[in-house]
Amino acid sequence: MKDTPKEITQKQLIRAMKASNGENSDIRYAFLLGAGASIASGIPSGGDLAKKWMEELEADIDEDTLDKWKKDIGYDANKPVGEYYTRIYPKRFEVNPSEGFEKLQDYMEKAKPSVGYAFLAQFLANTQNRIVITTNFDTMTEDALFGFTKTRPLVLGHELLSSYLKSSAPARPTIIKVHRDMMLEPYSKENETEKLAKTWQKALQPILKNHGLVVLGYGGNDDSLMNYLKDIKDRKPIYWCYLPTYGIPDKAKALLTGDDFIVPIKGFDEFMLLLNDAMGYDALVSEDNIAESKIVKDAIAYATIHRKQLEKLMQSEQTPEEKEATKKLLPSWWDYQLKVNDTDDVKEKDKIFQEGLKAHPASHELMGNYANFLHDIRKEYDKAESYYIKALELDPNDADYNGNYASFLHDIRKEYDKAESYYLKTLELDPNCAIKNGNYASFLHDIRKEYDKAESYYIKALELDPNSAIKNGNYAQFLLANGEKEKAEAYINKAFENHTTENDLTVELWFYRLAHYPEYFEKAQKELDRLLADGHRSIGWNFEDNILRAEKDGFDDIAMLRTYADRISKE
Repeated sequence: MKDTPKEITQKQLIRAMKASNGENSDIRYAFLLGAGASIASGIPSGGDLAKKWMEELEADIDEDTLDKWKKDIGYDANKPVGEYYTRIYPKRFEVNPSEGFEKLQDYMEKAKPSVGYAFLAQFLANTQNRIVITTNFDTMTEDALFGFTKTRPLVLGHELLSSYLKSSAPARPTIIKVHRDMMLEPYSKENETEKLAKTWQKALQPILKNHGLVVLGYGGNDDSLMNYLKDIKDRKPIYWCYLPTYGIPDKAKALLTGDDFIVPIKGFDEFMLLLNDAMGYDALVSEDNIAESKIVKDAIAYATIHRKQLEKLMQSEQTPEEKEATKKLLPSWWDYQLKVNDTDDVKEKDKIFQEGLKAHPASHELMGNYANFLHDIRKEYDKAESYYIKALELDPNDADYNGNYASFLHDIRKEYDKAESYYLKTLELDPNCAIKNGNYASFLHDIRKEYDKAESYYIKALELDPNSAIKNGNYAQFLLANGEKEKAEAYINKAFENHTTENDLTVELWFYRLAHYPEYFEKAQKELDRLLADGHRSIGWNFEDNILRAEKDGFDDIAMLRTYADRISKE
């Protein structure tokens, strides 16, 4: 007679699971989720569906025929009806099997992840415990990961995908659907669930060898998985969580040994709530103000990105049909921005901005765009700053306008400490923006002289936007100032390759060639003279480090370089 499993409290299990997240811990846990975990999400359990469908069969089939069928399947009314799910399902839908699939699909599509899944998503995304094995067809786990975290899971919804399972240390949460995904002909019949697919048997063995298995909401009615767990020799303990009201399923009693554990819990959501609390994760929903909730802020961030992409699309060359289609998706203040974009008359632009702000005084976007216009075109710096401040008062968390104000403080006001605080805030709000990383890199290079730190931001900016002429040119300047001429040349060449319009960057690039590459000496002078005669400048750009490096490298006419630098950078 085998030893019986030991009973522990959920507090003991949760404490152990928390400890597995220690910095030097090699302990891992995987989850086995059954239909009971999804009831609070609006998906009926297998037992509830089996009961419903049995009642429909009893209403539709004459008593003698039904009794004969029950006898054929070995039906015992004293046992939970859920044990006969895989036999009831094909009988109920034998007239049209597609009806069964559609009913299951309808349940899944209406369901929304319960709070338990939200907490599970936090745990999967923030620990090394990343494996979920499930007999469910639903998408609750992956929906929660997409909805409540920024983590993208790997979903293995078919046995043919089993080779993609990384058993030792998966890089992302991995969801293993041993009965397939809803969209991939899920298993619901007895002959389909009698034995676990051989590919899953092979793929799951190292998982179970290295992970303790926490069972939640699972009744053990699936012979394929239960028999596999019973037969496997080398595995970590199973922690079978059960509801005291229903007790431990008979099949679980037959499976569990003295090395395993049984854990009475109140429910899936309640268990995950306490695990989440033990892990100390930030609240997904703010207690005091739902608008300040993390998931709300994340949703707003995604919506903001979408709208900014529409705005960028609107500013590109569009056909009249494309412009009208885009216009319908943008807020009403954009009517004024479009009128600004459609005229070259500076006074007319100013007039339209003022009309727009009168009509939309709460539009921080129009306010910020007007500030940029006053800064870049009008050179009315005091007025520009007042509008930057107004825009940020209306929306202090707009990453773009924080970044624009940082550049204004850097370039115009020379208030470097204040500028840096806005650079840091814009990067906190939008850490993966190439422009913002590049601007901060230039600030660290030119102002702070923190070269190692500056280079890390230059590199990140180029990783995010490798073909940007500006970012390649700025990194080239940094490399040249530090004496890395050969390395810099590749970035200058790439900047020229990706630069199609003559502007301030063009004169900067030709200055670098003049100062650092003797073979371009005559051509660089001619190009700079032509560009300057055509009115191209780079006002405020700092060439001092390049001049000092050129002098150190033996450039003969430093006075000439300073003259060009002044002509390029001073008004």
